[in-house]
Amino acid sequence: MARAGDGKLSAAWEWARARWLNLGLLLLLVVAIVATVLVITNPGGDAPVVRTAAVTRGDVTALVTGSGNAESSLRTPVGFKGSGTVTSVQVEPGDTVTLGQTLATIDDADAQAELRTAEAQLAGAHAALDQARAGPTGVQTQQDKLAITQAEQALDNARAAVTAAEKQLQLDRAATQSAIDNAKTRLANDDESTAMAIENAEDKLEADTKTQKTLVAQAEAQERAACGSGSSITEADDEDSSSCASAQLATKNAENTRDAVLLADEQAVTTAEQTRESTLDQDRQAVTEAEQARADTLLKGGTTIETNKQAVTKAEGDVTAAKLTAEKNAHPQTPEEIAQAQATVDSAQVDVDTARRAVDETALKAPQGGVVLAVNGEAGEFTNGQGSDDSGSGGDSGGDSDSAASDAAASAGDGFIVIANLSELAVTAEIPEADAAKLELGQQATISFPANETTATGTVTRKDPQSTVSNDVVLYPVTISLTSAPPGVGVGATANVSITTGTATRVLKAPTQAITTTGNRSTVTVRRNGVDSVVPVRIGVSGPAETEIVSGVSEGDVLVLPTPNVVTGGSGAGFPRTGGR
Repeated sequence: MARAGDGKLSAAWEWARARWLNLGLLLLLVVAIVATVLVITNPGGDAPVVRTAAVTRGDVTALVTGSGNAESSLRTPVGFKGSGTVTSVQVEPGDTVTLGQTLATIDDADAQAELRTAEAQLAGAHAALDQARAGPTGVQTQQDKLAITQAEQALDNARAAVTAAEKQLQLDRAATQSAIDNAKTRLANDDESTAMAIENAEDKLEADTKTQKTLVAQAEAQERAACGSGSSITEADDEDSSSCASAQLATKNAENTRDAVLLADEQAVTTAEQTRESTLDQDRQAVTEAEQARADTLLKGGTTIETNKQAVTKAEGDVTAAKLTAEKNAHPQTPEEIAQAQATVDSAQVDVDTARRAVDETALKAPQGGVVLAVNGEAGEFTNGQGSDDSGSGGDSGGDSDSAASDAAASAGDGFIVIANLSELAVTAEIPEADAAKLELGQQATISFPANETTATGTVTRKDPQSTVSNDVVLYPVTISLTSAPPGVGVGATANVSITTGTATRVLKAPTQAITTTGNRSTVTVRRNGVDSVVPVRIGVSGPAETEIVSGVSEGDVLVLPTPNVVTGGSGAGFPRTGGR
């Protein structure tokens, strides 16, 4: 009986087990069918458009491009970077100067004061850092009070600067108006005096005409009286002949005198008229220059006031910050606050370095050797401090492109001191480090000037070994000397240069973007019979648009170009190739 019951239980278990197994298999089949349907009905979007290009045969030119400004090496204007009263001028036109020689100086009192302020702030920053590292002490309160005092003093100074600038603007307004009035008064006076001079000359001509006419008439009457009206000299006696000859000579002399006097009077009238014209032109120009000087001076004064008002706003914020810092310093310093104190020290050190440079810049030094062409100032004058303009300098000097550009063409002629050298017209371009390595002296270049749509040829004459860094890119100044300057191109003109670094003729070539380079290995994607395959190639001359292929593909092969937003044709992690081998 028990054995029969166990048999039924076992059968029931086997039946249940088979039922659940079948249900599981059915569920897996349904999931597989659903997944297959989803894949078929939604394959993941449209396929990208594939672009292709064929391998052809032709010429390839490798170029390195850049831009700069035309610079005349015949003279280099040099000026103070800061403003101030000129205290000494140590050179004269014609003097020979050497690199670094002091040319002139301006009053350094303000610069020295800024340096002392920066040094005091640096000392305070060091003290704050030491305090942060050591923890709060009784000295902290005094330091905070000092910081507040310094901030309040800076605020007072800023407000005083606003007041001084406003007063100076008033003085400038009166002085420049006086200069305009004086120029106009001189114009009126010269107008009156030159008109009077012409009138006097014309009156003299008229009077001399009457007088000389009378004298000639008298001489002619005496001649008729001495010689008679109908008999010749040969028919008179000796005494009468002598009187007649004397009378005839007197008439001739009177006529010559008349001609000479009237000619001189006419020339005097012409000279008076010419003098009037040139004098009035000069006076009108003086009035125009005085009016322009007034506009420039008042604009500068207004800008100074606005700048000083901004300084007041900043100083007020500094006072508030100093007071908040004093309140905060009552608590222990965290590691983050210690790091901030170190950053403040670093910043204060930068301010000290900047202030020291400002002190050094109160002495104007020669940026190169040469001969002084002009000195456009003297001791006691105030200089606006427009800085040195290196746009005219040659191989030994490199310009500041930002400034420059901006100012190179505008101020190429006038600096406080102008130094001459012997270089010719050239363009200095900032070339990235990778491209600069491909350049050699003597390479040919084409220079274009967009402003007047002219071009010129030249050669690479200098590679400056001193680099600069802009936006994390290492740049080297490269100078291209022009064979001859196109008409209409002046100092400061914007120029685009293309330097030829290599050429290949009648070679296999392909679009540069079709080539992918990683390290020293270059590859292309070749499409044959609808199948794409990556093929290694050896490349030669590489230009911005096309690259020579030495081996790996044949003429007519179809290459697959990268899809949009995919960068190929470069080295490393897909950066684009640049010109050159």
